[in-house]
Amino acid sequence: MGHEIAGVVTEKGERVREIGIGDRVVIHYVMSCGQCRYCKSDRETYCEKYQMIGKDLDGGFAEYVKVPASNALRLPETIAFDHAAIMGCAVSTAFHALRRARARREDTIAIYGAGGLGVHAVQLSSRIIEASNIIAVDVVEEKLRHAKRLGARDVVNPNQEDVVERIREITDGLGADVVIDFVGRKRTVENALACAGKGGRVVLVGISLEELHISPYSTIIGKEIEMVGVNDHLKSELRQLIEFSSSGRIDLSTSVTNKVRLEDVNSGIQILEGNIGNPLRIVVAQ
Repeated sequence: MGHEIAGVVTEKGERVREIGIGDRVVIHYVMSCGQCRYCKSDRETYCEKYQMIGKDLDGGFAEYVKVPASNALRLPETIAFDHAAIMGCAVSTAFHALRRARARREDTIAIYGAGGLGVHAVQLSSRIIEASNIIAVDVVEEKLRHAKRLGARDVVNPNQEDVVERIREITDGLGADVVIDFVGRKRTVENALACAGKGGRVVLVGISLEELHISPYSTIIGKEIEMVGVNDHLKSELRQLIEFSSSGRIDLSTSVTNKVRLEDVNSGIQILEGNIGNPLRIVVAQ
């Protein structure tokens, strides 16, 4: 396990030229062949031989991990390893979702779920996209307060008010231009479709086993809504995030809420599973 990895290169193969021993690196966890039609068009997440470090292959819950040199991106000294590690998925997947949504400065972006991925979508929408309005939706008040600190202008708690009605009120009845669901529950997807405006883009990121039943005309066809799936991210996007972080355009200093040592990794998993203290991201650090 452990698909979000950053560290120092301690050994390298004889033919490796672009990475050296002692280099600080962050790992792109998508293992791709580099030869299929998808890889050749910079869509390695669709690779015909796709494998994921930390899922299909041994990951970063270890003292050492072996990866292809092409999956290692150099880190400047200004980026801390714990920030770089979460950049490898929690930040890059949120960035990929915004890019898949074709998010623009003039858009109203509604983000369902202000957790480990959603808060980064809020910050990226504010600092990189510079969206005209960002709406964060979550049932945890502290996460909503944090989302406001990161750039959300409006926040909605579904336990306290009707989300669809509130978003329509905020948008003067037009609905949101982009709705990104990081939760994945049947109800949140249905609400995402309902609060999207004409020509809106609904982006599904959250994973769930629940089945979704929709009426296409009333939800998609009539308003010409696009439904977009998001899975992983691209190496080029991770490289962009390194630049954003090193230049100060994004700030990940509040993203890591817990750190545990490798020998205590189970305690970190228990914090995550039990939602103890509303964690955003837990990092295993040596």
